[in-house]
Amino acid sequence: MVRERVVGEEGSGLGLNRIDTGLAATGPAAQRPATARPRKIWFLVTHSNAGGAQEVAANLAESFQARGHEVRLVALFPSAGAVRAVSAETPWSYVALRRPGSPFGLIGLLRSLTRLLSDGAPDVVFTALPAANVLTPIAVRLAGLSTQVVTTHHSPAETHSPLLNLLDGFTGSLKAVTAVVSVSHTVGRSHDGKPAAYLAKRHTITNALPPQIEQTAARLRAGRGKDGAGRRLVVATGRLAAQKNYPTLIRALSHLPATRLHIIGDGPDEGDLKALARTLGVSARVDFLGFRPRPEALALLAQGDVFAQPSLYEGHSLGLVEAARLGLPLVVSDAPVQIEGVTAPDGEVCGLVVGVHDDVALAGAIARLLDDPDVYRDYVARATRLGETTGWDTMLAAYERLAL
Repeated sequence: MVRERVVGEEGSGLGLNRIDTGLAATGPAAQRPATARPRKIWFLVTHSNAGGAQEVAANLAESFQARGHEVRLVALFPSAGAVRAVSAETPWSYVALRRPGSPFGLIGLLRSLTRLLSDGAPDVVFTALPAANVLTPIAVRLAGLSTQVVTTHHSPAETHSPLLNLLDGFTGSLKAVTAVVSVSHTVGRSHDGKPAAYLAKRHTITNALPPQIEQTAARLRAGRGKDGAGRRLVVATGRLAAQKNYPTLIRALSHLPATRLHIIGDGPDEGDLKALARTLGVSARVDFLGFRPRPEALALLAQGDVFAQPSLYEGHSLGLVEAARLGLPLVVSDAPVQIEGVTAPDGEVCGLVVGVHDDVALAGAIARLLDDPDVYRDYVARATRLGETTGWDTMLAAYERLAL
């Protein structure tokens, strides 16, 4: 059940992520001593879409609350699609009723955010996604608060709006921003051109799965076979949008007879992807399963033989982390962030890597896994080792050091 409330003025905004594995943050704030004193901590994202940034924010909010902190989960405006479901203890609060559609609406949104922060006076705000990262430090300054702002980046800078990316360099340099977190080193390096004051605040904390999801994945992994080629089923998960590069995966399927593809997720490209599958004559072997709640999505992933993710870009994909935890052999694109995502701390590459638009190579990598039990078992073991390099407690501790 999705719980939510709108907290801004109704009219205020109507016009308008070598792999780090989350084991530690780097930078001066990482040395700040821990304290048992509860703090008022907000997690503020641009919108409440059921995506990776929102998943991390909600999971962190629940964990910080369990540690005795006063927590609030806020979005600038509601999602236009599926909303990330949250617990009754940490419902969504919204600054505006819908996404701003004009400069005046954006100003109204900023005013409402400033008022909300002034009224709530949080000690720390963790932000995620470009608009929230940019607007929150400005609103804190306008409100005259001493609130610490920790911005987080879940995708490379070049994938953001050029204007928001430019503004992020300025706002991230403000005194209110005490840390700038990236979920991978590749994402962090994408901000190399920003001001020195910004760069001095950078940290890398890679994503991990909360304990209940880790436990679910472990149970599902225990029920999986280890030799592969059982159903010759390729699985993929994520929003049906350009970033995920599903056309290349569907084209790869045309080179893989007697193989099925399950895609878990919804999004604006669904019609075009179904049309491509029909054109290529593979529509009978592609199942678009739509958006599913996380436990159900995990169960569907666990039924697969191979996890494929030919994304154009990611940050540190939760889908990839989940697949690794399930012991699924991994096939990913050669986008730098994806290569980092399948590389263990000791440098071992734990998945097969292919050209981002090379459907023939993608099909060849999948066939290599499905057709050779020895290769399959090797990459099951590699994926399992990779999954075990991430841990929620260490990720949570890294974020908590930035908040204390």
